[in-house]
Amino acid sequence: MTEKTIEIRINGESKRINPELTIAELLVELDISQKLIAVALNGVVVRRRELDQVQIVAYDEIEIVRAVGGG
Repeated sequence: MTEKTIEIRINGESKRINPELTIAELLVELDISQKLIAVALNGVVVRRRELDQVQIVAYDEIEIVRAVGGG
């Protein structure tokens, strides 16, 4: 039996993921720490404290931006 997946876009690239993931769970799967990043879902910034509450659905567009130090 094949596991059902949904299609989303992460930073402009198509990706298939398991359904019913939260943004926090997706970040864990992608091995991305929640520190020093910002996440937007369909053009709206998601607050860090809400990452584990926001469920991803098919065709969502997610942008993950990492803070980069420099001068």
